Amino acid sequence: MDAFEELGLERRLVLGEAELDAAFAAAGKKAHPDAGGTKEAFERVGRAKATLASPVSRLRHWLELEGFEGDLRGTVSAGMMDVFAELGALLQQVDGLLREREKASSALAKAMLEGRTQAAREELEAMQEKLEAMMAERVAVFSEVEGGGRDGWELARELGFLEKWRAGVRERFAGLW
Repeated sequence: MDAFEELGLERRLVLGEAELDAAFAAAGKKAHPDAGGTKEAFERVGRAKATLASPVSRLRHWLELEGFEGDLRGTVSAGMMDVFAELGALLQQVDGLLREREKASSALAKAMLEGRTQAAREELEAMQEKLEAMMAERVAVFSEVEGGGRDGWELARELGFLEKWRAGVRERFAGLW
C-alpha cells in the first residue's frame, strides 16, 4: 500500500498535521461504507493516516517506496548514546520508586514518598521535553533526506529509538500518578 496515494497526497516527507488531517477526512468520506465505499477501503485509509502521522513510520514508508536500500539496525550517533545512558539511569530510578510505592501499604508510607515522586515527575517531564526536541530536530531535516543530502535510514533508526524512549517515559510518568 502507498499511504500517500491512499490519502491523495504527493509523496513527500514534509507534511503538516492539518494537511494530513484534511487528506484523511477527504479520503475517509469517499472510502466510508455509508458513502458507497467499503469497510476494507476505509480501514486502508485509517492505516495510511497512521503510517503518515508518525514521523518514523512516514520516513520508513517513504524510503521503501522510493527504493532506498537500508536497514533499521545499525549505529546511531554518540549524542543518541549519551541520551540513552541518561534515560536508562532515570528509568531505573523511577522503576525503583514505583516498586517502593507499590509496597507502601499505609498512607504515611505513601506520603513519605511524595517528595521523591514529584522530583521523579519533574525529571521525566524534562526528559520528555528533551526527547521531543530531538525528534523535532530530526523531522526538520526531512527535506535533506528528500534531496539526497542525508541518510534516511540512520535518521529512521534514531527516530525509532526516540519514539520508543518517549513511550517509556510517558508510561513511567503515568505510573507516578
